[in-house]
Amino acid sequence: MKPKSLFVITGASILLFLAAVYFLIKPKDSVENTVQNSDFGDTKALIAHIKENHSAGHLKAFTFVQETIRFNDGGTPTDTTTWYEAIRYPKDFRIDFGDTQNGNANINRNDSIYVYRGNKLVHSGPEIQEFLILEGGLFYYSIEETLNRLQKLGLDTSVLSKSTHKDRPIYIIGAKTGEVNKPQIWMDAEKLYVLRRFSLGKQGDLYEVNYDDYQDIDGHLIETWIEFKVDGKLIQTERYKDIDTNPVLNDTDFDPNFFGQAYWFKR
Repeated sequence: MKPKSLFVITGASILLFLAAVYFLIKPKDSVENTVQNSDFGDTKALIAHIKENHSAGHLKAFTFVQETIRFNDGGTPTDTTTWYEAIRYPKDFRIDFGDTQNGNANINRNDSIYVYRGNKLVHSGPEIQEFLILEGGLFYYSIEETLNRLQKLGLDTSVLSKSTHKDRPIYIIGAKTGEVNKPQIWMDAEKLYVLRRFSLGKQGDLYEVNYDDYQDIDGHLIETWIEFKVDGKLIQTERYKDIDTNPVLNDTDFDPNFFGQAYWFKR
């Protein structure tokens, strides 16, 4: 999910929520399934619809290789690195940053995070990874637990509004149209994948994530391009490749006790 700036993006701060976010749904029949004529009164009804209509054959795990580009305050690229990422629902997520010999990685497991730099554990503590909830976790949780997890992350799940984004209808979880200065999630109203997220930092900074270039991979709609902004300024972009929706993942890949010994990819 190096230098200090990398830790800010992927450490135990609000920006962890930005690390590679994803909302992948495999519809009951095909990715062409839509809800063009459906409206939901609240977030609870939306979550219930997703669980009822998309649980069968949902994505259980996937891996990918990511090109990550960081930008300075002037919008100039400062570095490009390769990240190796693995996800297993509902609570396992791992990022290895660059050459594994350097020992830089983040491991999220069972609502806790373990941060390694230079092959040493430099931070650990409780953390709920937001993107895991909507991407696949909701298929393992009750509707009430799903809502509770989102609420713990600052979203007002009592608010669900409808608007448009890039000439497409969207649902906004957590805010009314135009209320961008509060935590919220934008979803395509037809395909039900995430398009945009907003979150507030401790200093009131507005963090934004945009998802694009969705591709049908083995029947799952997966975004392959993400950009992150702080107060409207671009700080990071991510391009995904080598996506595997049926990976072989072991418990040791996400076990901090095996850090430096177990990897899902070839070293």
